[in-house]
Amino acid sequence: MSNRPIFNIPDTVKEDTNNYPKLVERFVAKDLDDARFKGRRVPMGIYSQRGYEPGEERYMVRVRVPGGVVSKEQLKTLNELSKEYGNGYIHITTRQDVQIHQVKIEDTPEVLFKLLEAGLSPRGGGGNTVRNILNSARAGVNPEEAFDTTPHNLALTEYLIKTRSSFNLPRKYKIAFSSDPKDDSLATLNDLGFIATKQDGKKGFKVYGAGGMGGSSELGIVLEEFVEEDKIFHIAEAIKRFFDEHGDRSNKHRARLRFVRKRLGDEEFVNKYKEYLAEVLTEDLEVEELNRYEELRAGKGEKIDLIADYLYAEKVEGYYSLELRMENGDINYDELNLLLELLDDSEISLRTTIKQGLLIRGIKGQDLAGLIEKINQVNPNLVVANMGTMPVSCKGASTCKLGLCVSPNLSEAIREKLITLDDKVQAALPQIYISGCPNVCGQHIIGNIGFEGKAKRYNDRLVPHYALFLGGNVEEGNSKYGEAVIDIPAKRIPEFLAELAKLLAEDGDYNRADFNDYLEKGGKAKIVELAEQFIEIPTYEQNPDIYKDWGKKEDFSLAGRGPGECGAGVMDIIQLDINTAKSNYSKGIKAEDNNELYKAIINAARALLAVRGIDTDKDRVILAEFKTEFIDKNLSDKHYSELLDAALDYKLGDIDSLLSYQDQIDALIERVDFLFNSLNAKLEFELEEVTSDNNNEDKNILGNKVADLRGVKCPMNFVKAKVAIAPLNSGDIIDIYLDEGAPIANVPQSLASEGHEILSKEKREDGSYSLRVKKA
Repeated sequence: MSNRPIFNIPDTVKEDTNNYPKLVERFVAKDLDDARFKGRRVPMGIYSQRGYEPGEERYMVRVRVPGGVVSKEQLKTLNELSKEYGNGYIHITTRQDVQIHQVKIEDTPEVLFKLLEAGLSPRGGGGNTVRNILNSARAGVNPEEAFDTTPHNLALTEYLIKTRSSFNLPRKYKIAFSSDPKDDSLATLNDLGFIATKQDGKKGFKVYGAGGMGGSSELGIVLEEFVEEDKIFHIAEAIKRFFDEHGDRSNKHRARLRFVRKRLGDEEFVNKYKEYLAEVLTEDLEVEELNRYEELRAGKGEKIDLIADYLYAEKVEGYYSLELRMENGDINYDELNLLLELLDDSEISLRTTIKQGLLIRGIKGQDLAGLIEKINQVNPNLVVANMGTMPVSCKGASTCKLGLCVSPNLSEAIREKLITLDDKVQAALPQIYISGCPNVCGQHIIGNIGFEGKAKRYNDRLVPHYALFLGGNVEEGNSKYGEAVIDIPAKRIPEFLAELAKLLAEDGDYNRADFNDYLEKGGKAKIVELAEQFIEIPTYEQNPDIYKDWGKKEDFSLAGRGPGECGAGVMDIIQLDINTAKSNYSKGIKAEDNNELYKAIINAARALLAVRGIDTDKDRVILAEFKTEFIDKNLSDKHYSELLDAALDYKLGDIDSLLSYQDQIDALIERVDFLFNSLNAKLEFELEEVTSDNNNEDKNILGNKVADLRGVKCPMNFVKAKVAIAPLNSGDIIDIYLDEGAPIANVPQSLASEGHEILSKEKREDGSYSLRVKKA
């Protein structure tokens, strides 16, 4: 048994990392447009940041930290990368990831390779992917837990991210493990959540599903009262397939799993899940090993009294965990370096937390006071006596393109105000959560007190506001989301919270641990009545400062806000090409510009090729492939061949005008748009496709259709395999030729996850493999 958790980065992730530099080279050389590049970089965890002029853009690298498990050596690597390539600090997120900010795009390949060397990767940090799987930060040392869920978290992470089908889902897929019913990793609020429990001495989980925060937030529903621990892979696979086939890819605002539940209803949703699970359980799923471990503890430490809410007793008597609460989840290069130098005890381990902090585990009681004193010398704001004075906050409009308000600056202003109060008054406030917009990245709806950024207009001017949320809670059987009760101007919130702290401290009926009970017994009315004293908006002449956000000299505006990149994927790219074709056509007709009309044809023809697994920017190939995939298969009328030929003639200079084809161009764009809107959740056209004459298809001696995908690399071989299978009837058999290595390792599993039956896998004389597949 190991003395530390084990996580191995799958070969598929390494391959995708090796392919990434070519995409960057093409983008920098302007051979790959921004939208198409976005669809490829975001699933690699690379996000564009707000506030930069064209040509000066900077990017954020969101590094996956499975279960929050991070070593001192890995933190040192992250810190060095932040200094060499970023802005000299790291940010810990509410999903236990670590972000490096303000990186040049041409430097991102080097960052990814150095992360790989340290056993880290940002793969799946964004896009429609399996996101970082949460885990209780105290798992393994918590005396109240059922058992340590860390091995389960890491094994499930490995299982899911090794398969490329996990990176092209209808929307993000979020999973969490909690080691005890207090649900400190939000298992009851995720797409899939596992809460550790035991039954008849066996380890297992209570399973929740279809929860989630954001648009139309939902609490999860119970999928399983108890399943044994080895079934986590099958359940996650079943939910993934269910989501993949029923998620709404055409509307990313209603694509999350909870919307599938809304469409079906809770009972039908659970029944459907059971059907998928039953199917998965019949398969020989290639799962990962649960690598057990036990952290070093040399006997007992000295027992102390717990007098602060940043300290937690561990299973082994005399050992403790210390929670560091970074302001807004940020810690700079010099501070982190000094901190890591202090953590030289071999018994100490580290976890990132969902509250943007760092948990130091395995500290002997006799060493605590000295360690805290040294940490205070590094930064006195890391060990925070009262959690209510250190809000959890998303990045908001400081870097995020979706942000409305600069939430980190509000967080800092709140802390500056609250730490001037007496300790007793400070201690009255529970944890505060802040999101800079309605997207819940700051998890404001789970807090007893939360704030949601919004813009309101007064006297023809915008004023930054936050909606005050009250009553959120997370605990198995008692999870609930907070409710918005009143809007407060951003500049008045610190003062309001200071007065609220005084009110609570003086109220004899109040106890911080029972905040929600206090609300129900009349406390909510008292808080709203207090808040009403802070909502008045003076004229601009009376107080121009209230029309500004925290930390900003200029008046509040939505400048710099734009579409977010979290869900960047194939549908966005298709839509972009169609919109561009429409724009090209409009410009071409208005200005009688033949070049614009030519671009309209190319963009229209290219738009849907991604569905067929074709990725090219070469005009000749685009035109030829559209003919093959859409005209020859009767998805588009054959008369469009004449138009495509004319486009090629124009490009070659054989004709000098396309204006006479304007009606056909318009019709082609309309047809492509129609086909796009006919795509179902599995990226299949809900139209009858007429395939080529079967006599012309390649078949083997048994009469099975053959798809020769030798030389085709991952993940394109999987896409092409799907394309080859699509026109077959259910039960038909196809032989697919694949190269050894990653292709034969990954494609069978990916096809099985689509429901197809793998009949055999045989090595051929040339070293390749023949995969026999029966269509679902």
